[in-house]
Amino acid sequence: MLGFLVVIGVNAVLIVAASKTFSGLVVANPYKKGVEYSANQQDIAAQRQLNWQHRITVKPRPDGALGLQVYWTDAAGLALGGMTVTASLERPVEKLETIDVVLTDLGGGVYAALLQLPRSGIWDMHVRAERSGRHVVAADRIRVP
Repeated sequence: MLGFLVVIGVNAVLIVAASKTFSGLVVANPYKKGVEYSANQQDIAAQRQLNWQHRITVKPRPDGALGLQVYWTDAAGLALGGMTVTASLERPVEKLETIDVVLTDLGGGVYAALLQLPRSGIWDMHVRAERSGRHVVAADRIRVP
């Protein structure tokens, strides 16, 4: 009987501690995130129809900068020029300031930027390309030496 009361007591302490330390809220703005999710699903469907493809290359430079290039092609494999391409980079393992960059159109579907990242290692990169009111978003994980 004493063992049963000890188990109930310990469970009560754990329940109280858990309810005081965790609100149950996983997302700060759940309604907004839900609306964004629906919009993202529509964007994904439109993006699949466009079938734009991208390839990312990241090359360190001797001066410590990082050369970032994104190459875009359409469904037929032809280079996509005349786009506005932006990228945002963030660390998945630590909370650093998000780094936003606008890539320059070099022609032939190649868009480039020079970056100065505060840390080497793994970065999550979100790229957005837009042309004539159509846009594509892509997410990639890159490794910075």
